[in-house]
Amino acid sequence: MSASLSDHPIVHLARRFAARLQECAEVQRFRQAEQQINQSETVRHLIETIKRKQKEWVHAKHYQKTEYVRQLEQELDQLQRELDNLPIVREYQQSQVDVNDLLQTIQQVVADTISAKIHVETGGDVSGGCGSGGPCGCK
Repeated sequence: MSASLSDHPIVHLARRFAARLQECAEVQRFRQAEQQINQSETVRHLIETIKRKQKEWVHAKHYQKTEYVRQLEQELDQLQRELDNLPIVREYQQSQVDVNDLLQTIQQVVADTISAKIHVETGGDVSGGCGSGGPCGCK
């Protein structure tokens, strides 16, 4: 970002908004769930076991040990189910979804508000080209 843009009043407002966003309940819940995940011995052990089994699976696949590959796949499925069914993991995943939904809603509100005042493409089909007939081929 150029020096002139980084000093723009809108950029300052965006930084203040981002700081306020850190204080909202969804973000706080996400941070708390993330901290619990990072401190959980159970989660750490399951993740380490999954990684180890994945490496074994790659080697077994490489050496075409079909039966062992099947066994490892079943073990990996079971370990993943165990991990996914832990309450703190479910809370963490849900909090990620909630924060993502909030951020997408904010982004959509900003895009819709700007588009209502100034024609700005927000995705999807472009309604027209630059009009110059240049590299984009429009007329």
